[in-house]
Amino acid sequence: MNKTIIININGMVFHIEEDAYEVLRSYMTDVKRHFAYSADSDEIVTDIENRLAEMFNERLADQNKQVIVLQDVTDITARMGSVNDFDLQDEEPSYGPQGLKTERKLFRDTDDRIIGGVCSGIGYYFDMDAKWVRLITFLITLLWGTGLIVYIILWIVLPPARTRSERMAMKGEPINLQNFKKNFDEELESLKHQVRPGLDKTGAFLRDAGQHTGNFVLKALNVIVKVIGAFVIFICALTLFSLFMGLIFALGFLNKGELNAFPFNVINPEYQSPLYFSAFIIVIIPLLALIFFGMRVIFNRKITGRTTSFAMLIIWLTGLGMAVFYGSKVGAEFREEAKIEQRSDIVPYPVYYLKLNPGRFFTKDDSARYGISSKWDKSRIKISNDFGKIDLFIEKSEDGKSTLFKEFSARGRDFEQAFQTAQKSGYRFVQTDSILELDKYLYLTGQAPFRDQEVDVTIKVPVNTRLVIDGDLNEHLHNYNLRDCLPEDSDWKTPSVWVMTAEGMKCANDSLRVKNENR
Repeated sequence: MNKTIIININGMVFHIEEDAYEVLRSYMTDVKRHFAYSADSDEIVTDIENRLAEMFNERLADQNKQVIVLQDVTDITARMGSVNDFDLQDEEPSYGPQGLKTERKLFRDTDDRIIGGVCSGIGYYFDMDAKWVRLITFLITLLWGTGLIVYIILWIVLPPARTRSERMAMKGEPINLQNFKKNFDEELESLKHQVRPGLDKTGAFLRDAGQHTGNFVLKALNVIVKVIGAFVIFICALTLFSLFMGLIFALGFLNKGELNAFPFNVINPEYQSPLYFSAFIIVIIPLLALIFFGMRVIFNRKITGRTTSFAMLIIWLTGLGMAVFYGSKVGAEFREEAKIEQRSDIVPYPVYYLKLNPGRFFTKDDSARYGISSKWDKSRIKISNDFGKIDLFIEKSEDGKSTLFKEFSARGRDFEQAFQTAQKSGYRFVQTDSILELDKYLYLTGQAPFRDQEVDVTIKVPVNTRLVIDGDLNEHLHNYNLRDCLPEDSDWKTPSVWVMTAEGMKCANDSLRVKNENR
């Protein structure tokens, strides 16, 4: 019986007979001597020893024994090949066991990877190009969304091909000395051309994908920009037409009397034409610039030259200068303020009924301007302009008489002009027995422009005078809320009854007065 020796092959312990050990030791000595001058000799020898240990372990497990015998070493070294086989590389290939493909194993190829090497490993396993596997994975992910999930699972489950033997098993190459040498030479050749081939392949793939994606995005953006340019041209052209019609309207080709609303009524008649024209220029030049720019985007060619652009800029700056000049003149018309007070006696009554006339009083000039004949004298004319609303105050009379004070205020370039403008303001109220009907607005005589004209109407009555006030006056009345003298479910137009006391006006209904005082 042969003597048994315990050996260690890369961390794996084996029992081997002495004659088998001598053959194995001689084989490894030849291998080490052959690869001694290779740049990566230690790694090659280690890979070969790992493969021998795997094959010995498989052999012992298959034959259910514990000791390696001479026959085992002879068979396994024959499968691995000897160093003498390298002398036959230039001859015709052999069709023996060394030239046959072995069973492939599924690994992740970390040398030819875009992300994790899963697609490349699957390509080797099914003997197909990795780019087709990547394309199929991309389409499955794009259409059903499951490709990415499967890829991540395989990335976690599949081991990477780290050693040469694992890489050869992944490619289905026989794991022998010739293929170890072949793989080592391929790695050296690859290193001569590129230091990190996997990374370069990744970069090339990403560059190609980025180039195609960039071209698609640029074309899509080009279409979107052209659509936006056409929309801008349409909106600007429509706005230009509206502005042109507005300019005609503002310059008086239509009825000038229509321009009596704010802010048109602020502008002096002599300033209206230059201001409207300058405003038109300030707006139209940028709109034209946008139209030219949109045409340039759509047709991809320059529409205007440098001279035209410079001329448009000069015109726009001229319009801006005109607007600032005449705008400052209009603003100067509001520099000073003047006030005028008028007093009107009221026929005394123990009870007054205060009502609001929502219509506007028309002067003779107004009647002539609007073509109102005498048959309309007793009619009430209503207009929607809220300019000149009154502010109403009700106070206790100090002299025991009922009076109505009208305080007119206006602004002007100086005090004298402001005073003259205030004099052109008027306010009308009508007393019919105990009924006082108050106009909602002041009125202007002549063609006076808006200069912040206001009127404060103050009614002073003696103590113990009762006042029945319509709810319409609540928005004009200061210091009091007519709703405080009404039940909670009353209509807002319902009249409320008040009484003048030494402390001021109070609700005539004691219960409502006490309720409001306790709030």
